[in-house]
Amino acid sequence: MSVREQWIRAEAARTHGRIEDALAGYYDLLGAAEMAPYAHARLSELAQAAGDLQRGTAHVLAIDTRKLREPSLLALTARRCLALGETQAGLAAAAALLEAPSAPAALLAETAKLLSDHMEPGAALALLERARQAGLRESAGSAYLDGLNRTYLGALDAARAALERALALDPAFAPTYWSLAKLAIAEGRGMRVDTLRRRVAAMPDSHPNTPLLLYSLFHELDADDDRDAAWTALERAMQARRGQVRFSDAQDDALFARLDASSTTLRTASRSNDDGESGPRPVMLVGMPRTGTTIIEQSICAGFRSASVGELRDFVQQMRWVANRAGPLHPDIELLDALDGDGLAKVGQRYRTHAAWRAGDEPAYIDKWPENYLVLGHALAAMGDLRAVVVMRNPMDACWSNLKEWFGASYYYSYDMGEVARRQARFSRHVRRLRDLHGGRIVAVDYEAFVGEPRGETARLGATLGLETRERPVSGDAVVATASAAQVRKGVSSRSVGAWKRYVRQLEPLRQALLDTGMDEDACG
Repeated sequence: MSVREQWIRAEAARTHGRIEDALAGYYDLLGAAEMAPYAHARLSELAQAAGDLQRGTAHVLAIDTRKLREPSLLALTARRCLALGETQAGLAAAAALLEAPSAPAALLAETAKLLSDHMEPGAALALLERARQAGLRESAGSAYLDGLNRTYLGALDAARAALERALALDPAFAPTYWSLAKLAIAEGRGMRVDTLRRRVAAMPDSHPNTPLLLYSLFHELDADDDRDAAWTALERAMQARRGQVRFSDAQDDALFARLDASSTTLRTASRSNDDGESGPRPVMLVGMPRTGTTIIEQSICAGFRSASVGELRDFVQQMRWVANRAGPLHPDIELLDALDGDGLAKVGQRYRTHAAWRAGDEPAYIDKWPENYLVLGHALAAMGDLRAVVVMRNPMDACWSNLKEWFGASYYYSYDMGEVARRQARFSRHVRRLRDLHGGRIVAVDYEAFVGEPRGETARLGATLGLETRERPVSGDAVVATASAAQVRKGVSSRSVGAWKRYVRQLEPLRQALLDTGMDEDACG
């Protein structure tokens, strides 16, 4: 039987659900040099589908993309690598696809979207441009992708032009309205508001796009200071989105109880010195989302020798790899139960391998995934030289910043006043306990104090973290692939302090929910 016939037979077995026969066929093909990369790709897919992350990773990393020219296999390899947390290898596969002759335009555009979803805007735009050169016809989706990633890179004028081009091509393309609203463009706002009102009036709350359009409408109306109409839009947006997501307050409470129960044990297991550590030093910057974490990170990196590496999911991904338990990019009780001290040491080693390359020539790097506070105790136990910054903010402002934001597939607690208040309280208690246990390894910063004295607070943070001062501060042109992408370009400002008071009457249930958690009344005023 020829290798081609073997491949066809294995593919047929996979298609018809005869997985054992498919596996046997693909393993046989590993000995055929020309078919081995394809077999590794299929074996990686099947392993991950079975929940075996370690085997899936081994197979995809066995594919040498430097020797490949087949566009479909390069695109598949990039997708598999990114799904398994092998970002560096995934980017290498995408770079090879960029150079592959005769790569189809649709495949290039699809991979550009994949890289955008993984917060790699530079690589995404390069592939999108290559797709255009290969004959991709402009569509609302491609123009939106262009505008979104230019926003991440801080090219806001070009981003606006691309987003407006997307709307011209398809006025029904919902994500474009949200991205334009985040750019806070006064020109054309009235027309956008009229269009949004017409659209949401004709849509049921159950439609997938309804919450997104309503959040867009809120931000446009809020920017115009039409508060009553803005609140009406936001209230419906929250209700509609809450009806579309699954979130359990009881499960959230149980997760934090599990974290608190393990925190003392983790502190005892934590390594007391940095022996054996090499390479750039990791810093985690954590906090509730939309509470100033991005501007604080950017300020530290501008003044001190540390690389801004974005919002990485690598630590939880490596927890899942070591435990060999597939699941979401946030911890759950089953994952926490599956790891012991020896496992955490391996998690720390793999985290370094998968994150430190982003530091370049810098001696330190800042991982600014806000929800790393959920695994901060584990990370401190896993890496003796890890330091962390915890951003604290007035609880009303913190919760308000969550409630008014469209988060897509994240932070499902943020669409209900009571649920966001209880998550805020759990966060506050948890990080306070971690600070008590870990002392100087965690430095706290109040957002209000930071915006009041940014230079002094930045100097304090850098010194406390033991970072090297830059001879010359760098400009704030870093990639910001977060919801703060446009806002952070405006620099440090106190304009968001007390922002919740614009809706003080409507947010009284939020204030009461925070008080019900035991929050101090002065903190909620």
